[in-house]
This record gives sequence, C-alpha cells and structure tokens, in this order.
Amino acid sequence: MTGILSLIKMIRGLLLMFNKKSKDKISMKWRMVVIVLICWLLPFLLIIGVAAYYILSNRYGAAAESVVDQLVYNNQICVERLNYGLSASRKATYDQTVENAWKEYGRGDSGYHLLYNTWNSYISKEYRQNQCFSEVIIWGYEDPERINCGVYNTSAGGSYQNIKNYWSEDHKEIRNYLSTLDTSIGYIYTNGRLYMVRNLLDRSYTPFAALIMKLDVSYCFGPIIKSPIGQDVMVYLNNEALLLKGSEFTDEAVNLTKGTRQRGYSKEKGMLSVFDIQKEEYFTVAALINVDESVIQSPFYGYPIVFIGMVLFLIPLLMLLLKVFKQNVTDPIEAILEGSGQVEQGELGYQITKEPENLEFKNLTESFNRMSERLKFLFDHIYEEELALRDAKIMALQSNINPHFMNNTLEIINWEARLGENEKVSRMIEALRTLMDGAMDRKKRAEVPLSEELMYVNAYLYINTERYGKRLTVEKEFDDSILQYKVPRLILQPVIENAIEHGVRPTGHGTVTIRGYEEGEFLYVEITNEGGMSEEDRQKIDVLLDPDYDSSRESTGNLGIANVNQRLKILYGESCGLTIEKIDDNHVMARLTIAIR
Repeated sequence: MTGILSLIKMIRGLLLMFNKKSKDKISMKWRMVVIVLICWLLPFLLIIGVAAYYILSNRYGAAAESVVDQLVYNNQICVERLNYGLSASRKATYDQTVENAWKEYGRGDSGYHLLYNTWNSYISKEYRQNQCFSEVIIWGYEDPERINCGVYNTSAGGSYQNIKNYWSEDHKEIRNYLSTLDTSIGYIYTNGRLYMVRNLLDRSYTPFAALIMKLDVSYCFGPIIKSPIGQDVMVYLNNEALLLKGSEFTDEAVNLTKGTRQRGYSKEKGMLSVFDIQKEEYFTVAALINVDESVIQSPFYGYPIVFIGMVLFLIPLLMLLLKVFKQNVTDPIEAILEGSGQVEQGELGYQITKEPENLEFKNLTESFNRMSERLKFLFDHIYEEELALRDAKIMALQSNINPHFMNNTLEIINWEARLGENEKVSRMIEALRTLMDGAMDRKKRAEVPLSEELMYVNAYLYINTERYGKRLTVEKEFDDSILQYKVPRLILQPVIENAIEHGVRPTGHGTVTIRGYEEGEFLYVEITNEGGMSEEDRQKIDVLLDPDYDSSRESTGNLGIANVNQRLKILYGESCGLTIEKIDDNHVMARLTIAIR
C-alpha cells in the first residue's frame, strides 16, 4: 500500500505543478508532455504501482543484490589485472634501461641500430609474455616512424599485422592524445582497440619516447565478459566506453555510472541494469551489465502476460502520439536551438539541413538559414575591409619613410663626391645599394629578421661614419639569441638618423649607442645619443608620438619617428611603439618596443 500512496502523491504533485505553470509561459513541448503524462500514462502508472507492490514484497531485491555482489567481485579481478599491467609499464621508467639507451644514441646508423636492439630486447623481455598486452610499441619523439620497435604476444591475440595497423590507423590520434599527458598514464580506445599509453621522460622531465601498450581486452576484462549473468556488458575505463558483449545500452542505463553511487542496479524494460565503479589512483573502471529480469523473476512468469494484456491497447496509442509529437515539434525545435547555439559559438553561416515535416517549422527553418547566411556574409565583408584598411595604412606609412631617408643619403654621397674621387665613394655607393634593396624589398615583406635589419643599419652607419670620421662613434650591443626575431622592415634607420641629426650634427661629434635585448614577451631596441632635450623639444616629440597624429602634414625630418611609432602600434598593438626620453642632461634615449611573435 505504501507504493500506491506514493504514486497518488506523485500524480497530485504533477497536477499542481501543471496548474502553476499554466499561469506562466511554458514551452509547447512541456505542455504536451504534461498532458500526455496525465491523460495517457495515468492508468499505466496505476498498473505499475499495483505491480510494484507485489514485486517489491518478494525477494527480488535480495536476488538483484546478489547479482551486484557478483559483478563487484568480477570487476575487482579486472582492476587487479589492469594494475598488474600498469605496474609493468612503470618498469620502463624505473630501471632506466630505455632512458640510458636514448642518452647513448649517437644519431648515426650505428647508434640507431644499438638503440633499436636495446629497446627491442628490453620490451621483448618485459612484455612479450605479459598476458595483459597483445602488442607493445615504443617510439622516440625525435622521429617516431624511424626510431621505433614493437613486439607482440601471440597468446594474447597479438600479431605483426596489428602493429602495422597501429602505425596506419591509430598512431596519429594517439600521438595527439599523448601531447595532453604529462607524467600521467592514459587510456585511449580507437578503431576497436584499447591502448594504455604514457610518455617516457628524461631527468629534465622532457618526453623523449612514448610507450604504447595495446591491452588484451579479453584477458583484462575476461571475468566480466565470461560471466553467464551478463547479457550485455559494457565497461568504462576512465572516459573510454567499451562494449564488450551484446548490444548498446540505453542512455538511462549509462547514466547509472555517472551518479554518486559506487554500485547498484536499476530495472528498465525487462532488463536489470547492474553497475559497479572501482576507483584507483590512475584509472577508474565502471562495469555495466544487463541481466534479463526473467532470471530474477522466475517465480512471476505469469504476471507479465496479464500486465501486457492490460496495457495492450494503451501503449501503441501512446507511442504513436509521442512519435508524431517528436517528429513535428520536438525535433524541429531542437534543430533550431542547436543552430542558434552554433551561431552563438561563432559558427556563422550554420545551416539546418533536416527539413521539418510541417509547414510552420519549415518556414521558420528557412528563415533561420537565410539569417545565418546573411550574418556570415556581413561579418566576412567587414573583416576583409578591416584587413585591407590596415594593410593600406602600413604601406602608406612605409612609402612615406623611404623617399625621406633616400634623399638624405644621396645628399651625403653627393657632398662627399665633391671632395674628390676615392674609394670611399665606391664603398658608400655600395652601402647605398644595400639601403635601396631594403627599401624596395621585392618580396614586399612587412617584417624581416633583426639580423637583416641590422645589415641595413650598418650600411646607413657606414655612410655617416665616412661623413663624420672619428667624430662619430657608434657602439652596438646585441646578443645573438635575439637576432632571429622579426621586426618591421627599415624601422631602426629613421630613429638612428634622428639620433645623429640631434645628437652629433649640432656639435660635430658624439657617440650613438644601439642596444637590443629581450624581456618577457617584448623585444626592446634602445638608441642613445649625446644630446640635450629642451621643454620645446619635449612638447614637439609628444605631438609626433601621439597615436592620432597625422603624419601626412609633416614635411620635415621629424616624419620618421612619427611613422615608426604608428607602424609599431598598427602591427603589434597599443602596448608597443616608440618612446623618446631624456636620461640626463647630456643623453637622450629612444626605445622601440616590439612584441615577440
């Protein structure tokens, strides 16, 4: 009677909930579900309640618990076998044979053969006879397709063909999975094969090799597979689902393994779903089996016949109603909601391909597809315009700089040529050629390595040292480790020219120091000259380095530093750019901040 009273309370609560929700706006889907539950399932639930009273009054629960105990025992054996295989895999790290062979690997043919022989001998000795593994493969990160070896255990179903299947079908996915592991052991189920994988790390915790161990599923999970009580058998090893026997499980059965209980059972549609979860340090095994309830309910064979006769005319109508409702309402709504979610996540232009069966949802789906397609077109159009605008602005700034310093350079060479013919003119023309190559850059590169940029700087400085002679001293401090970083083409020359013009030319002599260094995510280049900075100079520099400064209005030598600042901000963002500040009374420093890519 307790079960019937509980059923009546549940129905009463359902009616109250529907009455409350009817005052508010609720979805048509849930409104229909509530109507179906009340109008069609009410008689069915009453019958179930009466049947449950009699079933729960017998030893059904005790019989089900015995099935749970048997599954727990079998699952514990499987866990022990997995732990045995896991312990065996650790030996490859602890006894250091594999790591020592890698350290002694000479990168030549003889070194490769010695490495191969050592690794192959080791895994043959340790794993060929291990019942947990059908195949074991080890490969080096330096060149997996070349530096590898593998063994197979025929008694566990291993074969050379299975090793070939790993390389042709599974290697790429497993290597990607290994990149997510650190020192952990992972399990991956792919193409019907279950692997236990781990990275082998040297003492600096850098992976140098990977150990791939294909588990013999029939051995590791044999106690569960061979158990006569399981009609359907599924195992979850961490997040990998393995259907070991029978047919697929329902979502309700699978959800049993995702709850808070460690073991238990559930009855559903003539099947008893039993589960057990074993949690270890490095893995979790969740075993799920379906047992035909006829095995548990053998004393009650007559009752299902009576039950079927009572609901014979109810269930077909209910299923038909739910099917029609699902096809005409639920499925189209879910498709539109899924499409909205895809667009919200950034998949612009997403199209719903399944056409609804009714006219209303068909029109709604077509409107959604047109809206999504139009949204993608507008987004792509705006994005392309922004890219074109940025490239055009960079090219405009670059084109402003080139004629300016070319004219200055030609004036210097012309001045030197008037003094008389000598080899200096030839060398200066050669330096000019280097500058012109950098300015015209046929590859149209926005960025070049710092080493190439310094080559243009050297050419420019050579011309100026010929002009000033010993009156100009240039000091450069660059570490070789930063020379490969990319910088904007011809970004240093205008700043160095400014340093010479304001720090050397007024007095006729001086020292210019060029220093580059890396700090955090930025590359810094500092140009220091011996010169002063008045308050008027400070104000003019602030105007030139203002992000909104229009360089097209500037026709003097100050054009360069304004364009340098704007180019850096366009290419690398507002955190980068050019700053010019006074260090002391006799020194001024310009600093270029460039993001390292």
